[in-house]
Amino acid sequence: MKRAFAAVLLCIVAMVSFADDYLEKGGFAEEEKNSYKYIFLGAVTRLNVGDTDSAMVLLERCREMNPEASETYFFLADCYRQKGQDSLKVVMMRKAAELSPGNITYKEALLPVYLENEEIDSAISVAEEIVRGTPERTDMLQLLLQIYSYKKDNAKCLETLNRLEVQDGQTEQITMTKVQLYSNMGEDKKAYNELEALVDNHPLNLNYRVMMGNWLLGKDRKKEAMAEYSAVLREDPDNEAAQMSLMDYYSSEGQGNIADTLRNRILLNPKTQQSTRLLLLKQYIRRQEQASTDSTAVLALFDKILESKQTDTQVMELKLAYMTMKRMPEDSIRTVLQQILDLRPEHAQARFELIKMAWGKGEHEEMIRLAKPALQYNPDEWAFSYFLGVGYFLNDQTKECVEALMKASEHVDEAKEKDLAVEMYELLGDAQHKLGNTKEAFEAYENCLRLDPEKIPCLNNYAYYLSEENRDLDKAAAMSLKTIKAEPNNPTYLDTYAWILYLQGRYEEAKIYMDLAVKNLKEGEEKEVYLEHQKAIDKKVAASQKQK
Repeated sequence: MKRAFAAVLLCIVAMVSFADDYLEKGGFAEEEKNSYKYIFLGAVTRLNVGDTDSAMVLLERCREMNPEASETYFFLADCYRQKGQDSLKVVMMRKAAELSPGNITYKEALLPVYLENEEIDSAISVAEEIVRGTPERTDMLQLLLQIYSYKKDNAKCLETLNRLEVQDGQTEQITMTKVQLYSNMGEDKKAYNELEALVDNHPLNLNYRVMMGNWLLGKDRKKEAMAEYSAVLREDPDNEAAQMSLMDYYSSEGQGNIADTLRNRILLNPKTQQSTRLLLLKQYIRRQEQASTDSTAVLALFDKILESKQTDTQVMELKLAYMTMKRMPEDSIRTVLQQILDLRPEHAQARFELIKMAWGKGEHEEMIRLAKPALQYNPDEWAFSYFLGVGYFLNDQTKECVEALMKASEHVDEAKEKDLAVEMYELLGDAQHKLGNTKEAFEAYENCLRLDPEKIPCLNNYAYYLSEENRDLDKAAAMSLKTIKAEPNNPTYLDTYAWILYLQGRYEEAKIYMDLAVKNLKEGEEKEVYLEHQKAIDKKVAASQKQK
């Protein structure tokens, strides 16, 4: 912010100085000069604080005092820009540049105006003027290159590239652009000369020779291309670019066996860059999918690559993605996930997936084994504390469960992961109640329902535990009623509501819901508690009817 303010201040000072010179030459009296400067600075100040209307009034006054002051038009242009009056903005910008033809700032401000209005020739003229004055401005040369490319003016593009080369020296990007342009113009000899010069000037960069080979191959000069590739591989047998070019060549020539051999050589070479290996694997998978071939060959290739020591998990992750796409058995996927985790214990996603698989298989101790280390490797991922708590709860380690969930609650981001937070608070409530910590359990349930007032299992448990305490029965009844509206045939929810009604002395209603609960019990389901409740309710109903 300070730098930006300083730049604006210097700009204003420079403009006022310019105005001083002009006023001096124009024979203005000292009093008039001071008055102009005072009003001009006041206008700029108003403009900087967003008071465009006041700034325009003051700038128009400046224009009356000195109609030849370019800085007035420059700032008026900004006023019109802010008001969305683009046509007047352009008029003012052009006038400022006309009055101060040597001012680079005005010229640069005009460029986007011309480009927006598609006044391409005017934009070229201004950019060329800037470059003539400051030939080191490669940004302007790059802009000119884009404009000439847009106009498809190959000759001017080449001329601009030559000027860029003077400033930046010979580069791969400039050379290849020139080669493309010469090729478009049908001047293959000049294109070849450019590539040859690049190769000769950089003898240690073998990839330039590969580029030469690729260009020759594109011109159907196969023998010369192969000579370039061979020369590169004699000097550097592991050169990836040359090997990949050869692989593509043999593939295009219908010699798939040779191409496959080259591909496997690159893939299995420990010196191959991982980005190259992944690119080749993805291409191979794509071809296999298009050919609808069996996945066995793909998996065998992955396994062969993974026999060598891996420094990262990228190939494993690609294999995992492929296996998931092919819907491979969970045990196979699990093996790859464990390999990823063995190499990178901090890999959160692999750990999450393994924990979910262990949970699904009821492997509670495995959940604990996987989740525990995450507290060191991924301390910011509070969800691991939740999963650890789940593992402990399902493994009947309730105290440890509460400790893990309390740790999770300290770091929970309710806004970002609301659903997981709801599950965490519900489980914490169940675990606290199991330990006999009624107050803490109810606090956890309140937090759960604060985030999701319709969380049915939580509503049921909270209501039932309130009934056990014989407190807040109206609140308990309201929560329990929500559960049976959501699941009218759930015997557990019906039993809870019936028992709360019983405690409220609403015996006839309690009997209706209790009988429904017993009726909806499934074969083999534990009935003892239900029958005890039903017996107690029936006894009260009978006594009530007897009194009548």
